[in-house]
Amino acid sequence: MSLDIDEKGTIFIHQGDSGSVIVDGINTDKNYSVYFAVKNSQRQLVGSELCVNSNFKSKVTFNLPPAFTDAFVVPDDEPFAIYTYGLKVCSDNSEDTLFVENTDYGYLNKIIVFPKQVEGYNG
Repeated sequence: MSLDIDEKGTIFIHQGDSGSVIVDGINTDKNYSVYFAVKNSQRQLVGSELCVNSNFKSKVTFNLPPAFTDAFVVPDDEPFAIYTYGLKVCSDNSEDTLFVENTDYGYLNKIIVFPKQVEGYNG
């Protein structure tokens, strides 16, 4: 895995690599559905939204497989591409957008994607 997340929640990854995003601080009073979505610079959804259940725990993990991050395209003439991601916690009667601890309202969570360096295993 080659994914790194800084203190502001910015994710750094190479196109086509895998990694895990851990979300902590979820209320434990319900079995929430937690969603993770990525958008490009035109605010279009990239791939499908990922969803995991909290199972009454305060922490969930989103595993980003290579097939998911392969959709994060970096133009040939650019050193990297910037995508944004969002997190939402849902129950039967509520939806709440989550913010990374060290960010302000309105801050867009970024994914900095570097070009694929090698194709590797395709199994």
